[in-house]
Amino acid sequence: MDEEFSHEKNKTVTFRIDKSVLDKIKSHATFERITLNALVNQLLAHAVDWDLVASKSGWVPVPKSLLMSWFDNLDDKVIQNIAEEKGKMVSRDMLYTMKGKYDVWEWISVLRGRSKAAGFSFTQLEDKNELKFIMRHDMGIKWSKHFKSFYESAFKELGCTVRFDMTENTIIYKLDRKYAHYDD
Repeated sequence: MDEEFSHEKNKTVTFRIDKSVLDKIKSHATFERITLNALVNQLLAHAVDWDLVASKSGWVPVPKSLLMSWFDNLDDKVIQNIAEEKGKMVSRDMLYTMKGKYDVWEWISVLRGRSKAAGFSFTQLEDKNELKFIMRHDMGIKWSKHFKSFYESAFKELGCTVRFDMTENTIIYKLDRKYAHYDD
């Protein structure tokens, strides 16, 4: 039975890959201490879950230093007001465009993908009652305040109560496990 399941979950295919691209992938796999197969699966999953849909849902790449400069010129109240307003609307549009549905677990999936695409550290910790997500962005306290307000507004629209902690460069959000409906 296990063999039958693994055949349904995984397929073997053959691709021709440019040598220079393959060399870079092999080098990165060695650096990350993972197999080439695992890395290729991660890269393809990210491409399908993020790269193919992010720009269509409104994400644009902007240099971190430029974003930080803009925020440095805004006061905290303006940042909070914009984040709260956009958290109510933008998250719904993004979820429908990127995932085809609007729920808490898909929102967390988008936040995870966005973190990875931005080069942020993203950690998920679980216990029997709570899920904790830690995102290190290294963009300063104004960005922590923005992320807190934006995420809080988006989660509230999803009917999910979330508790937040933050530091200058890290945002932590915790939610009851009952909100997460995902396949283990």
